Amino acid sequence: MQLKGRITGRVKILSSTSLAMAVFALSAPLASASSGTITQVAPMTGSVTVANSATFTDQLAVTGAAGTVTYAAPNPSNPVGLDVSAMGVVSTTSALAGGTYSISGTDSDTGDVDSGTWTYALTVGDISQISPFAGAATVANSANFTDQLNVNGANGSVTFVSNPSSPAGLEVTSIGAVSVPAKLAAGTYTISGTDSDPNGDSGSWSYSLTVSAVTLTQTSPNSGSTTTKASATFNPGALSVSGSSGTVAFVETTTSNGLSLANGQISTTGALSAGSYTIAGTDSDSFGDSGNWTYTLTVAPVGGSTITQTSPTSATTTVQDAGAYNPGSLAVTNNVGAVTFVTAHPNPDLQVSSAGVITTLGTLDIGTYTVAGTDSDAHGDTGTWTFTLAVTGVVSTVTFEDNGGVGTMSPESASVPTALHLNSLTRTGYSFVDWNTAANGSGVSYANGSTYPFGQSTKLYAQWKAGRAPARTVVFAANGGLGSMTPETANTPTALVSNRFTRNGYSFSGWNSSPAGSGTSYVAGAIYPFKVSVTLYAQWKKIPKPPTFTVTFLANGGTGAMRKERHRTPEALEHVAFKRIGFTFINWNTAPAGSGIAYPAGSIYSFVKSITLYAQWQRLKIVVPPAVDAELTVGPFTAKSSALTVAIEGEVGRLALEVKKDHDSKVALVGFGDRLSAANELNEALWAKNALLSQKRAQAVETYLRHSLAELGIVKIKITRSADTAKAGADGAKSEVGVVTAALT
Repeated sequence: MQLKGRITGRVKILSSTSLAMAVFALSAPLASASSGTITQVAPMTGSVTVANSATFTDQLAVTGAAGTVTYAAPNPSNPVGLDVSAMGVVSTTSALAGGTYSISGTDSDTGDVDSGTWTYALTVGDISQISPFAGAATVANSANFTDQLNVNGANGSVTFVSNPSSPAGLEVTSIGAVSVPAKLAAGTYTISGTDSDPNGDSGSWSYSLTVSAVTLTQTSPNSGSTTTKASATFNPGALSVSGSSGTVAFVETTTSNGLSLANGQISTTGALSAGSYTIAGTDSDSFGDSGNWTYTLTVAPVGGSTITQTSPTSATTTVQDAGAYNPGSLAVTNNVGAVTFVTAHPNPDLQVSSAGVITTLGTLDIGTYTVAGTDSDAHGDTGTWTFTLAVTGVVSTVTFEDNGGVGTMSPESASVPTALHLNSLTRTGYSFVDWNTAANGSGVSYANGSTYPFGQSTKLYAQWKAGRAPARTVVFAANGGLGSMTPETANTPTALVSNRFTRNGYSFSGWNSSPAGSGTSYVAGAIYPFKVSVTLYAQWKKIPKPPTFTVTFLANGGTGAMRKERHRTPEALEHVAFKRIGFTFINWNTAPAGSGIAYPAGSIYSFVKSITLYAQWQRLKIVVPPAVDAELTVGPFTAKSSALTVAIEGEVGRLALEVKKDHDSKVALVGFGDRLSAANELNEALWAKNALLSQKRAQAVETYLRHSLAELGIVKIKITRSADTAKAGADGAKSEVGVVTAALT
């Protein structure tokens, strides 16, 4: 073997064994001048229990070294209690507590030619936590939640201890059982601690419980219905939800002009008009559960949406009396309170006021006059009305004389120009010519079926001529119209029968012997000579389409948007979409201040011109009655009236709620009249009339109060009423003027 390099250093006399090793070493090639890398191989880690940690040993190993490897551990951060010798022997210097001990250093071979690094980690008695590390539950089932901690590396039973800083609400027993003693709010709860076994092994553990909120579901009430009359005292009940834990708080996020929310209880803000009212919001409990709620109240008109006209629907008068004729006022049923009448189809000779009073506008000619429109009350009830006035003249009678013929014809009576009955008399060998006011034909002549003025009674004599004239026929053609007409046959000049054809979008303008109207024309009811047969074609005139007019709606202090309404013919006004907090919608008006023409919600507008309508609002009156033995005021009434307005009905409704809330058994009503001047108070007749008015007001309040209480299930209650006019006196300006006071006990 050839040796390369040179050997330097001292010569040491070796034993025989050492000599053999030296010889072996000299037999190996010498390291080259360039250094190599020594790579550590297993073992790099080890483990021991706490009990055996004082006697633990292990041996480091490497590859890539030339000759003897020397290990060094110069790192100052190396742990106390773990040592590595120059020969790579790992050992403990004393018993170690549980944990992981990492030591590192460098290594090199003979001559420090090759070098490298090494590291070693000793795990002493470490108990390792394994799954589960976490769990999940909802608020609703959190109180029933359980789980079990698990570990590896333990010898014998393991004891678990929780850290003092662990959160309340989550517990771990000494055997690792996880539990929740009481329901938890939504959130994440983390508990941690240590574990150990009888052999001194130990470790740490951690567990997290995520509690999810529950979505609250509204159960009832979601909707309800009532009438306009009962709306002021309507009680939908309290909102309720499922999935909650403890008390639920309700918050209103979508307001309603008509509904309010307090402590989860929905109530109306007073008497409501017909329509739909929606209120909505959110709900939550103290555990973090939350959800949404909504409630819709449908208010129906008392009269089933229809106010029915009872009288008068028609009347008759004469020309002589028409100018001063008084048909009276329109009357209806199914309404609640006062009714407002709107004229949708006007007549220039008749007028109907908003209160329904009908009047004629001057002298009228003989004929028929019709006016029509809509009606409504403050509670949303609506309907239609119509009135027809027939104006007649003096009734005259025409008697038909055969004048040599045979047969009979009944007399004809009328007060206006009317077509004469067609001749039904005959005479052998003769043909009928016409009628005449004289038997010899020297008077006034009237053709067969022609119009007689009926200005006076008279006799008409049939006129005959010798010979039998041949009969001729007129055939009527619809010419684009619809319907049918029987051909007309005669042998003497006779009025054409009335047109029976119709054509959509067209009006009848007469007859013509040509379809295009280029032939002979005949007006309606004209006398045709019946000398030749002919086909007459109906002539039509296109009815011009009426112009479109627009109604523009303005909120007038409210909020929201409403589209413009455009029509050619009378139509109902759009549903009110505006809202105003603290106010209720009354009606529409052509003036912002309400000084123009009023239109109730949903009433019929004629659309004969474009207008702008302004929403009219009334502030909601909030009554906060005393808790016990209250004395409340209802009113004021309209002067000289005992009728309950919508506002007064709402006050009586709240009075009924107060009676129910405090379990009152007696209500004493005192009515007050209107304020009288000093002079009028001394007038015995006026004083008596005012006293009667105060009694009627108390009676009206009692009637409506009993109705409202009955709807709340209260029928046994004592209600007394009396009247007081002294406090309604002139100059004292008493607050009781025009009201009814109610004392509750």
